[in-house]
Amino acid sequence: MFMGSDRGYAQRAMHRLNANRVGTVCALFSGLLVLACASLNAQQAAALPADVPANDASVAAPSVSSIDDAPAARKNLTFHERLKIYERSFISPEFWVGPPLGAAVSEWTDTPREWTRGPDGFGRRVASNYGRSVIGNTIGFGIAALDGENTRFVPSNEKGVWRRTLHAVTGTFVSRSEYGDTMPAYSRIIGAYGAGFIANAWVPKSQDNTGYALERGSTALLSSVGWNVLEEFWPDIRKAFHHPGN
Repeated sequence: MFMGSDRGYAQRAMHRLNANRVGTVCALFSGLLVLACASLNAQQAAALPADVPANDASVAAPSVSSIDDAPAARKNLTFHERLKIYERSFISPEFWVGPPLGAAVSEWTDTPREWTRGPDGFGRRVASNYGRSVIGNTIGFGIAALDGENTRFVPSNEKGVWRRTLHAVTGTFVSRSEYGDTMPAYSRIIGAYGAGFIANAWVPKSQDNTGYALERGSTALLSSVGWNVLEEFWPDIRKAFHHPGN
């Protein structure tokens, strides 16, 4: 009798936990979607002079932001150049530092529990994160080669913390086309969520579902936001720690 009661309580608790997780994932996914749409709208609005209505099709849109002002950003990429960018993505700080940091957070929260805490569990989490990074970069490379995206982030020439932060966040969800126009960063978004779903092949059964896959994709995009912000402000951070004579 008690065993049946305990089992029923555990099932109800698990159901509530899953419901809460689904709600959290949906909220996070919706927030990222709103942020992506807002970023694209901001880029499109900035493309027109202040005295020209946004719906005036008679005026050609100039460069969207300082991202597009950089010659390297405007240049159409050949397949060989895209391949070089893809190769360099595997020697970037984001690739080497991000997965262990994410694994450390998962180790602290003991997620997934089946991998337990300790050296073995941490190693599995690191390997899983590296696998997702490789898959995400590879998917992104393929998508960008097909739709002509230029996903390289170029720090802005803007002044002010807010404007520069907005530039970095926008650069996560908005790319440039081969014609210099802005477009959603399909390669990054599809890469992040594609890797999240493919990871269902090796994560424990408790996490091989759509909710966790969306969560993994969303956290990957949020990580990209953080790295873009760091890259935007890195010259200032380095200057703050630089002392004459060093």
